Amino acid sequence: MSNNNAQGIGIIYNGEFYEILINKKSTKFKENIRPQEARLPKELKFPAEDEKKLVFVSYNSNGNGQTPIILEKSNQLPENAIKMLVEYSIDSSRPFLPSTVGGSVNLDK
Repeated sequence: MSNNNAQGIGIIYNGEFYEILINKKSTKFKENIRPQEARLPKELKFPAEDEKKLVFVSYNSNGNGQTPIILEKSNQLPENAIKMLVEYSIDSSRPFLPSTVGGSVNLDK
């Protein structure tokens, strides 16, 4: 695709265009547990009240590892906005999450 045909989806804010990148595959947030725990991290689910909202997510460290928390969120997006974002999604991955493999086996020394 040449620069003349560049396409993007985003929001207009204060007269400027800000691109939004949506990966074709959803991101699976998992708890990042302490290495001495002999179990796999469990997949985290977010509350139904946050469905169809733009959210700003960060990991919060605690004594048992890290868990993602929503720091900021928007109002619910209209259904046609969600469809538009998914339709113009990209096939890319940008990892910022802890590894999906966690825990350890407690072996005798």
